[in-house]
Amino acid sequence: MVKWRGCKDAVGSCFAKLLDLHRTAIRLGIYRRSGKIAFVVGTLLNLINQPQAVLGLLFLDYPAMQGLDVIRALLTYSVPFLVATYGALTALTLHQRTDS
Repeated sequence: MVKWRGCKDAVGSCFAKLLDLHRTAIRLGIYRRSGKIAFVVGTLLNLINQPQAVLGLLFLDYPAMQGLDVIRALLTYSVPFLVATYGALTALTLHQRTDS
């Protein structure tokens, strides 16, 4: 059984805690802000890592577009999204612990 930080009970209570964090993230707009961050940072990183392919997309240069590694591009956007979301939820959790 996997024990997550802060979950010492059964897996069901851990799932309930994650679901509560998910609802909080939706309510506070954390996903929206993380998406904006991921768009900016992911685009910059894709321009650094795959400049010809990304610029080929912008200028509809089909031979250059064929060099685009889609998996790498998706990961480049998903990592900043996950990091920003994790950071915001961790800060929120720590802030709630210090208030109580």
